Amino acid sequence: MHVDRLGAGDPAWTAFLGEVDHDFYHLPTYVDLCALREGGEAAAFLAADDLGGLLVPLILRPIPGTDQRDAGSPYGYPCPLLSGPPEPARLEALLGAFAEACGREGLVSAFLRLHPLLPLPAIPWARFGTLVDHGWTIYLDLTQPPEVLDRQTRANHRTGARRLLERGFRVVLDAWDRLDAFAALYLATMTQRDAGPAYRFGLDYFQELHLRLEGRMHLALVLDPADTVAAGGLFSRVGGLMQFHLAGTDPAFRALGPSKLMILHMRDQGRAWGARALHLGGGVGCAEDSLALFKRGFSPLEARFQTFRMVLLPEAYRALGGAAPGDGFFPAYRSPGGVHA
Repeated sequence: MHVDRLGAGDPAWTAFLGEVDHDFYHLPTYVDLCALREGGEAAAFLAADDLGGLLVPLILRPIPGTDQRDAGSPYGYPCPLLSGPPEPARLEALLGAFAEACGREGLVSAFLRLHPLLPLPAIPWARFGTLVDHGWTIYLDLTQPPEVLDRQTRANHRTGARRLLERGFRVVLDAWDRLDAFAALYLATMTQRDAGPAYRFGLDYFQELHLRLEGRMHLALVLDPADTVAAGGLFSRVGGLMQFHLAGTDPAFRALGPSKLMILHMRDQGRAWGARALHLGGGVGCAEDSLALFKRGFSPLEARFQTFRMVLLPEAYRALGGAAPGDGFFPAYRSPGGVHA
């Protein structure tokens, strides 16, 4: 068994993705974009044996005020990916080799976001770190017939979408010349929700996302009869998976619920593309809030979102002021307002 650290331009990264089911969060171009935004370095650790391997996409970041680094997943659900037999003992060996390689690289800790729709086989997680459950996310099974999907949609969502169509609203796809309007709506929505800085993506980010994921990321806009952008959202498509990535609504149209029309349109578009699932995500931080309630109106199907926390260099972690990993902020030394945030 051996472990290689791959850079964003390493063909071995892309080659591995060609062998396994994955999402856009695993693409080196996406991880590199997130790394640039966070002031880190895009990397993927590939622990390999004769039967395949385990790929873990990460951002390696300097720890402020020190000469040390740690690792964390890019924004989203970039879980480790496995090729070869899903035997627990084999996966345990691959994960152990990954942890040892990270320690040799001098990484103090690693924070991994798992994917609700790409679960790994049973692993003795506790041997290597702490598995934290954050709650439910919502997804649609697009392999079901249209009439089943309609029955699973809340009546007021269907009615709201139909009334918007009757009033002359429509959905357009990939009108990238109006990306600036979407970016403005997105930031206004984040301000209204009092979202933290990590969620306040600007126009430059969306432009880069479009360039780096061309053909895999789609912009859906809801236009009123006067061609004003009422709402918009980014939807990814990689293999059989679609993701509802980021969205925004003009406050002047919020009472009409134009996002209902957008999501139902993209549900049908996803079926036409041959996608097997549309993942809507959950509430803020997977909380059972108004956002989660809205998303549940499109499907009764749920999946769990979990993160995995690894202390790779225990002495260094404690010296930085890190407490034992739990379900709080991790790594503890990067907690908001902390010395090493």
